[in-house]
Amino acid sequence: MSIPMSWRSKRLAGLAPPMRAGGAPSGVAPRARLHLNESPWGPSPRAIAAAAEAAAGVNRYPPGEGGPLVAALAARSGVDPGRIILAAGSDLILHYACMIALDPERSCVFPRPSFPRYRLSTAIAGARAIPVEVGPDGANDVAAMLAAITPDTGLVFACTPNGNTGGMLDEAALAALATGVPDTVLLCVDEAYAEFGRAAGGPDAVAVLAAHRNGPWIVSRTFSKAFALAGARLGYGVCSGEDIVEAIGSVRPIFEVSAMSVAMAHASLDDAVHLATIIDGTAAGRAQLAAGLRNLGFSPWPSFANFVSADIGRPAEPVIAAMAARGVLARGFREPAGYDTALRISVGTAAENALALETLAAALAANARTAEETLA
Repeated sequence: MSIPMSWRSKRLAGLAPPMRAGGAPSGVAPRARLHLNESPWGPSPRAIAAAAEAAAGVNRYPPGEGGPLVAALAARSGVDPGRIILAAGSDLILHYACMIALDPERSCVFPRPSFPRYRLSTAIAGARAIPVEVGPDGANDVAAMLAAITPDTGLVFACTPNGNTGGMLDEAALAALATGVPDTVLLCVDEAYAEFGRAAGGPDAVAVLAAHRNGPWIVSRTFSKAFALAGARLGYGVCSGEDIVEAIGSVRPIFEVSAMSVAMAHASLDDAVHLATIIDGTAAGRAQLAAGLRNLGFSPWPSFANFVSADIGRPAEPVIAAMAARGVLARGFREPAGYDTALRISVGTAAENALALETLAAALAANARTAEETLA
């Protein structure tokens, strides 16, 4: 008996099933989780203590919209608290940007390869996707993105440091983007890796957009990466005005973020020593992975995030599967086409990074032997 399909939206028919996080094969114990750009170091002890304290009150819905955390973020960003909005991960800030700015009559410009959310939520909104290839350095190609804007464009995404490649825009390029995107178009700058980029000398997107842009904008950030709170699911958006916050509020559920997540994030902001430890460890890990990939004969993209990527010159998925069979998890780019030979390894501890490079070398050797046997 066939199941009636009448309940499915026509829009759903064009969407692929959700991507799974992936993991080691059944029976294989993960030795290094280097596929989701998580922090290998745990959260601040202050965050753990704050979560324990907040747990006693979880019988009540969280008060307001983050109260003290929003005030702290506003002070750090130099904006009014009414221009800050929290969400269960910055992924949702990006999704909400699509929900308030796109419809089937509009288009969205975004970098490729980058965070898949831009493409996915554009499709959910029924809008036309206009992907623009990143530059050779892995950073967003601002000139090409501006040239791709059409009269029906409602939203432009930029990502710096860029998802998947790790390239970063300098202040001049970000300012050119801020002034070049029409004032009638929403500009959303994804700064999920902001703390790593800033430590490497990159610009503050909020400051640049505030100084150079007249039209609407959002800068999205997260506590998942540098603050080591991926499992707490908390991100936020800094917006050009309260009208953006109100628009997002009209499409999001109430009580979206948990009181425990808010408490952990607020406590993390005050632990500068722990944050510095993660940033410094990440920079050292990036250098270790990049050097190891070069030793294997590859040319990794310059990365200012918490991962390193390279084109390994052969389909990446069999290599990733061979690494997973050895308990080391890495990832491809999850792009529809054109990047099936790209491999991304998240920064782990020094020991995990060394294990990943050793396992990658073994997987490449096994893959080469299989190819030779197939030809024979």
